[in-house]
Amino acid sequence: MKRITFIAFSFFYCLTVSSADIGSRVHKFDWKGLEVVWIEDERFPTYDVAIYFADGALSDHASRRGETSAALSLLTTGTNRYKQKDLIDHLEFFGVSHGPYVTHEYTLYNVSGLVKDVIPTFKRLCHMFKDASYPKIEVDRELKRARDSLSNMVADRGSLASRAFRELSMGGTPFAHPTDGKIKDLSRMTPVHLKEKLDYFNQKVSKRIYLTGPKSVLAIKDIVTEECGWNNKEATFKRDEKYTKVDQNVGPEIFLITVPDANQAQIRLGRYLDQEAIKPVEGLELLSTYLGGGFTSLLMRELRTKRGFVYGASAFAAGQRRYGRSAIQTSTKNENVVELLDVVKELIAEMKENKIRKDIFSISKGRLAGSYPFRFEKSSSFLQQLIYLDHVGIPYQRFLDFPEYLEKVDEAQIAKIAADVFDWNKLSIVIVGSKTLAKPLSKFGKISIINYKDFL
Repeated sequence: MKRITFIAFSFFYCLTVSSADIGSRVHKFDWKGLEVVWIEDERFPTYDVAIYFADGALSDHASRRGETSAALSLLTTGTNRYKQKDLIDHLEFFGVSHGPYVTHEYTLYNVSGLVKDVIPTFKRLCHMFKDASYPKIEVDRELKRARDSLSNMVADRGSLASRAFRELSMGGTPFAHPTDGKIKDLSRMTPVHLKEKLDYFNQKVSKRIYLTGPKSVLAIKDIVTEECGWNNKEATFKRDEKYTKVDQNVGPEIFLITVPDANQAQIRLGRYLDQEAIKPVEGLELLSTYLGGGFTSLLMRELRTKRGFVYGASAFAAGQRRYGRSAIQTSTKNENVVELLDVVKELIAEMKENKIRKDIFSISKGRLAGSYPFRFEKSSSFLQQLIYLDHVGIPYQRFLDFPEYLEKVDEAQIAKIAADVFDWNKLSIVIVGSKTLAKPLSKFGKISIINYKDFL
């Protein structure tokens, strides 16, 4: 037993040391005008690459939202040299994981695989970026598949609730529409539109390359700079959408999304956060952990352990560059919905009154600090952290010094943050469930009843 304890302690100690020294493994280069960030990692013969584009879904045409996601997702449909099957077979042969991640403000194209195969992989990927032709037959088939998937979302009530919640809580802002578009958006896209969108990202949008892996991964330099078709001199556009939402709520906005045969309700509560509300990041993370970050969190104690209303409940408050969101997420039986909301309202009032529970606060802070070193266990996770920090304009050192900043966050600060980001009178409350919930929910205020198809 002592030996196991010693090994575990030694592992944790080494991990902590590496986190303190990890900044020395971050290198920056200029590849013919293209910024490159490399995290040196010689532990495994694998690599992760993320191509960062400084624009996202906000660039999409108003009648074809989802173009960015579709253009990058459908790169494998065909080029002027290879058919869809040839492209997919090639990447699968090398065991490559690849695909886009699209936000409203920025876009990533992530690639990972074995370092020994990085050259043929990136030659094919760069060819796809430069010469994608989007054959109509293949594009139409893939877009139909995407539309069918959206149509069937009613079977996944959790995903439907999160999708509806984002649109409703962000209503009136540029960030409300889903980045992958709706069925009507997908129906309006053509190969010409997708090619125009890809050309825009290739030629006009600023880019940055993030890599992690052994030094040999840098062998892709000539391929990336010569074969991807990226104009590094003229590609200077960086999306920076500034928006301030004026809150006029005198009580929560309540939305009931009706679905057939619902004996349970998916519940989402939260709101849009402006730029000032998403600071400091350590405070937001600690509040998220305190409120809904695991079995010992406030929500789990009150909703599951004490009352048995839910199986799970979570919470988050986080931001992008210019905006953020807060949310509480859970589900329960129809007969428990009103009482559950009463409890959540009481817990929010409790935090607002500076009645932070010392035992939960201490556990949450310790848990967050204790889990910090494990963020470095996978270089790919650290890579994503650096991408986020660069995007929002926070120095890397702030992330590396996270434990020191976290230690300074006290109960009074958490109460102050909670009073803002979970202000009951500014929340959007979204319930996906039976239409019979309309009457009991009316005790919280005026209800807007919406058919689930409006969000597909």
